[in-house]
Amino acid sequence: MKNISLKDNIIKTIHIIKVIYASSKGFFLSFILQSIFTALFPYISIYFTYLIIDGIIDNLALNDILIYVYWMISLNLIVGLIRVVLTYMTKTFSIELSYNLDSKIASKTFELDYALVEDNETMKLLEMAEEGCYSNGGPTHYCEGILGGMLSSVLSIVYGIILMIPMLTIVNTTDNSLIVKILNNPYSALIILLALLIPAYVSKYIMKRDNEKSYEIMMYNINANRRSGYFFQIASNYKYGKDARLFQMQDMFIELMKELREEADISWRAYCIYNTKMMAISIFGNKALALIAYVFVGLKAMYGLISVGSVVSYMASITLLSLAITTLIERYSKLHLFNKYLDNYFTYLNLETKKEYGTINDLDINNINIKFDNVSFKYPNTNDYTLKNVNLEIKQGKKLAIVGPNGAGKTTIIKLLCRLYEPSEGEILINDIPIKDYTKEVCDMLFSVVFQDFKLFSYSIKDNVAAGLDGDDEKVIKTLKKTGLYDRVEKMSEGINTMIYQRSKEAGVEISGGEAQKLAISRALYKDSPIVILDEPTAALDPKSEAEIYENFNELVSNKTSVFISHRMSSCKFCDEIIVVDHGEIIEIGHHRLLLSNNGLYNKMWNAQAKYYLK
Repeated sequence: MKNISLKDNIIKTIHIIKVIYASSKGFFLSFILQSIFTALFPYISIYFTYLIIDGIIDNLALNDILIYVYWMISLNLIVGLIRVVLTYMTKTFSIELSYNLDSKIASKTFELDYALVEDNETMKLLEMAEEGCYSNGGPTHYCEGILGGMLSSVLSIVYGIILMIPMLTIVNTTDNSLIVKILNNPYSALIILLALLIPAYVSKYIMKRDNEKSYEIMMYNINANRRSGYFFQIASNYKYGKDARLFQMQDMFIELMKELREEADISWRAYCIYNTKMMAISIFGNKALALIAYVFVGLKAMYGLISVGSVVSYMASITLLSLAITTLIERYSKLHLFNKYLDNYFTYLNLETKKEYGTINDLDINNINIKFDNVSFKYPNTNDYTLKNVNLEIKQGKKLAIVGPNGAGKTTIIKLLCRLYEPSEGEILINDIPIKDYTKEVCDMLFSVVFQDFKLFSYSIKDNVAAGLDGDDEKVIKTLKKTGLYDRVEKMSEGINTMIYQRSKEAGVEISGGEAQKLAISRALYKDSPIVILDEPTAALDPKSEAEIYENFNELVSNKTSVFISHRMSSCKFCDEIIVVDHGEIIEIGHHRLLLSNNGLYNKMWNAQAKYYLK
């Protein structure tokens, strides 16, 4: 772990404080006040105990001594209650803080280019951001444990020094012995200072090495944690249960998790042994040198240079000062470590998208013509082109089919069209204007897509249909009727408000694969975009069943521009034009009969599949 200067640490800390303050002002203020009163609390008893003991020895009136007792009890009670309230407030506001910080990661993930999110390096950075944000308690502990600990320590040092100032006073005495002269000299207090600072300096070195080791371990275990989290997801998600049981995969998963655990155990065990040794050295040094300070105070008391009550006050203050100085250095060392952890969080938040949008916001949705102009594309970190020199037109109101073998590049065309990816070469035009010149709102409005790997969420039927749009009950029901799903939904206990799946609510309803497809199609219809795309969401069905769904869907979007993607010919024979894609290139264009009359790939694929859908 690279060393960071004091200046850099301060700059980073200020930046993190600003983020935490912006995320939850209530949390920030409550933990500051909590730190102030936490530091003050023990010194109330120390100060009044000193007054009470000296008052008893000096034969002070009982009422005067009782006043000290009442003040001590009252202040302890008041400060104690304030601490309880502030602790409650801090814990309450910590929920707000965590939510807002989580939201920043989620929002950033949604904002990033889809191609970047799919990249393994980005996923690793996301894991590091989450690990950095939550290691050792995350930002909540960063404030309460680190910043709060430092503030409390600084204040404790200030309070302690104030209580010990009288020890520097020169006392009139008739004893002229050398030891008394030394003890009665204000500079002799440097003995206490050295006794406190030397172990603190040793602790600083120990903590620095310990933090370096801790950070190395965390970085080493990130990949293991990611894989372990995946196995835990498999074990806890009922959707994986059928395959795991039927193929007896439990032992395999348990063995893999065991290997990961043992790998992590070895590294953490080595770190724990190292940490224990270092802490033992630090504690021994602190106690040994603190003893010197106690002897110094005891000698001053023996020679009558301080009162008995002062002995109690100074001894307690030295103990608290020793703890405060050590804690301050320990927390500063941890501050360096936590700043490194949170660096990963901010690095992720500072990722920049490469996708650019323009300012054109005017587009006639009843007159949209799309053109692929010599478009080529290759995925990140690959040298091979997935698409090469694609020239394609999608005309207003037309039904276009894109067919071809698996892996031909069909879905990639759609991802480029929806701007999930950007072309490596060439450009996509809408009404002869580059698509990147339009605003994000226009690009988002243009397309409704049902992908082959569409996802439904464990929310209500209504939420899944309306998605990010405002949910209109009547429109949702009307859409479900179009896709033939409403009869099933109507019989559910809560109608369109029924939850699906078992992840969000105990009463979640399981739906079949066919019902899920209809629900995904309903979502696409509800959006009511001018261009609707069906990207093989029924690929698991037989060709005849798939063709029927495509034909029904074609009727539902008869007034819209539509794109149907499949590697099966029967699904798209009703389209105005069929594009045949193979190895990333368009090799045939034409309507169904024309392509059948050719001796090309479409003809071969049709004949190969004909037995599944011809009577």
